[in-house]
Amino acid sequence: MDAGIRAILDALGVAVFVVDSNQTIVFRNESAVSLFGTGTKGRKLAHYVPNKRCIRAVEDTIDEGGQAKVDVRLQLVVPTTFSMTAVRVDPDASRTDALVVVSFEDVSHIQEAEQMRSDFVANVSHELRSPLTALYGFIETLQGPARSDAEASDRFLYLMEKEAARMARLIDDLLSLSKLQSEEKYAPTTVVNLRPILDRLSASLEPILDREKTTVTLDIPADLPEVIGVADELTQVFANLIENAAKYSRNGAVVSIEACVDKVEPDMVRVTVSDQGEGIAPEHIARLTERFYRIDKGRSRDKGGTGLGLAIVKHILMRHRARLQIDSTVGVGSRFSVIIPRAI
Repeated sequence: MDAGIRAILDALGVAVFVVDSNQTIVFRNESAVSLFGTGTKGRKLAHYVPNKRCIRAVEDTIDEGGQAKVDVRLQLVVPTTFSMTAVRVDPDASRTDALVVVSFEDVSHIQEAEQMRSDFVANVSHELRSPLTALYGFIETLQGPARSDAEASDRFLYLMEKEAARMARLIDDLLSLSKLQSEEKYAPTTVVNLRPILDRLSASLEPILDREKTTVTLDIPADLPEVIGVADELTQVFANLIENAAKYSRNGAVVSIEACVDKVEPDMVRVTVSDQGEGIAPEHIARLTERFYRIDKGRSRDKGGTGLGLAIVKHILMRHRARLQIDSTVGVGSRFSVIIPRAI
């Protein structure tokens, strides 16, 4: 092969093999070497791509010319899905002189995005179906057996109000999530003082704290540096973390909020919300910010959760170029730390 063509193929971001009429590899670009590993000369394509559909598609291209496309899942370091394309370089040459360019484009991220979208729709449908089913049941009961029962009517109306409020919270959270994702690439530029936000939240959340029989302590230095962010969005982050800490702590527990300049990264401010709850097992921590992921689904719904709170926190922090660190000990409690760039 011409050196110029080799250079062009090496510059491509997809893995490319050139094979002869026996499917023996005559050239691999740098992406193919990086993806499939090194190997001795004279190996056949099947050594790196042990998939009958791919090999058959390349064989058909050698025999008939034209172009063949196949989606294939290969076991590399992790299972990876590729779109394979095979094209004859010299369609007019004899079969014995044929050369075929075989490219492998990684499309795993596309399939993962489709799967996430499908799972998301299924989860939303399930989350909305439950309260809707309950509402239909209450309405039927009120129209029938409980029509003249004032006490039952009051009880069912109260339950209907709770289910309707749950749907409203879910829709509000979905709209917030959608808005955040559309704005995620635009980092905030305004300067925010966190102290009044945290002071205000500890007061505004008093009804929830009283209901959960928890108290809040604040340890915020007067000279805490300002951060770069959007006040309303950061209020949403800390309201979610403080409310969760109150809901999942035991009765009489203390939720502590501490803020300081991060010792490891002095250009960041660290705000930590600590609870005295049951703690979170290590296998759950990595998935806590997934949409609709719950450790205890029944308890979460009883507490009024939509399963989207920490997903919203994650996306707000991504927009702020900040991050969430979660540390937890089962039986002791959890620490949720927001690490956010300070205004310099």
